[in-house]
Formats: sequence, C-alpha cells, structure tokens
Amino acid sequence: MEIQGKVIKILDALRFTSSKNGNEYIKNTFILETQGQYPKKIAFSVMGEDKFKQMNIVVGGNYNVSFDVESREWQQKWFTEASAWKAVCLDGQQQQAPVQQPPTAAPAAKPATTQSAQHQQKTQESGGGENTDGLPF
Repeated sequence: MEIQGKVIKILDALRFTSSKNGNEYIKNTFILETQGQYPKKIAFSVMGEDKFKQMNIVVGGNYNVSFDVESREWQQKWFTEASAWKAVCLDGQQQQAPVQQPPTAAPAAKPATTQSAQHQQKTQESGGGENTDGLPF
C-alpha cells in the first residue's frame, strides 16, 4: 500500500532484545499526517536503524510511504501495525548522504591581472564585441 502525507513527528527509537535468540533490535516510529478535508495521523514503524536512516525522514517533509499493515493477537487482544518499508520525499527536502570525492589538485595560480585587463581578455575571447549585460566579465 502507499499513502502520501507530511511527517509531523519522529519518536525516540525503541531498543529491545529478542527472547528467542537474544539479538538486539531497534524500532523507529514516525507520524505522518495525510492531506485533505479530514486529515488522518498514522504511526509508521521501521525495523532496523539502517533502514530508517536510508529513508532519511525529516519532520516537515512530504513523503510517499510504501507500507504493509498487519494485525496480531496477544492475550485475546488484537494489535495493528503499519510497517513502512520505503519512503520517497516529494518536495525535495530529503537530503542525500554526502558523496565523498577525492581531493583535487589546486588550480595553477594565474598571474595577477587588473579588472581592466581581465575585461579586455574576455572581450577578445568572445569575439571582440562589447559586453551588453553591464557586467565586467
């Protein structure tokens, strides 16, 4: 299933240990509010800290969230959970992880020139005509 809305809150991560195998798990939860005449608030859970970080959820961002809904019975009570497995930012607020680029060599130093000399050089390179935009370059 998919739904669109605005993230209004990110809850603190819950850490717990499995009683079956002793592994530690992290569950993150964020609250999404739908748009429209009757907006609804939905709590989405994400299992795994790495998956949550990949989604890069930010408060105030508009997202298209792909999720599954599942209900479980425990002691004759039923609990329903919406588990998000993908979130795509719709408004460009989602920041991508910075890409590490190798250091580049510093450009070779140019001899110092005056603004007038730079203007003459650019005028000659552009075909000799006078620059009509009013900028000195």
